[in-house]
Amino acid sequence: MSRSGGIPYHWKALLHRKALWGAHEQATRAFLERWNPTEKELLLIGPSGGYSIPPGWLGRFDRIFAYEPDLLARKIFERRHGLRPVWLERYFPFGKPGAFEHPAGAAVLFSNLLGQIEIRNVKKLGTWLEQELQGRTWASFHDALSGHGIDFDTEDAGRERALLPAMKRWIHVRNPGMRQIEVLSHDAPDLFASFKNLQYSYWQWTLTPEHTFLTEGVFPKRASVAEDESC
Repeated sequence: MSRSGGIPYHWKALLHRKALWGAHEQATRAFLERWNPTEKELLLIGPSGGYSIPPGWLGRFDRIFAYEPDLLARKIFERRHGLRPVWLERYFPFGKPGAFEHPAGAAVLFSNLLGQIEIRNVKKLGTWLEQELQGRTWASFHDALSGHGIDFDTEDAGRERALLPAMKRWIHVRNPGMRQIEVLSHDAPDLFASFKNLQYSYWQWTLTPEHTFLTEGVFPKRASVAEDESC
């Protein structure tokens, strides 16, 4: 079950995308360029209207397969990116063996989804992802923290996994006079706790003038990168 999306999300995109989402789009582009999959097919999971995916980036793929439950979002995606994916079932079959088998060999991208779904058992789903994604080229960018009246200073964020205490140090309260702020911790980052040799990125997404997200991006390091960093 999604925590967001639908008409309210599309309305926010209409109001704020041009004014506020540019930095998020640029950071997402940089993350996806670092990922740089060489496969010619992509399995795209939960892209909504494709607002976070920079225009033109999808053109590197000959064929795109996608799961997206929001039928309006599918139409917005097609119009925004000028292409029509092969739309699969509305809901991705989380937890089922062989969920990534079709299309075989395609790169897999979770597009700002994992921080927005209800995860009943983080450890169980994380173990499933680790098993099912083994040997595949994959990436995910997702919500890590979110709150109102705050910003996230990720200047010191490295390429390794940041734990919650480090993320909290990135929080900047816009109004120092506020006695209390509420920050929501999303489950998505913990899904990858047991994974080895992953590369991370962190950036801010100002969704509305009041509501801000810390986005985490993750994908497996290539063998050559892992070897270089271990020297």
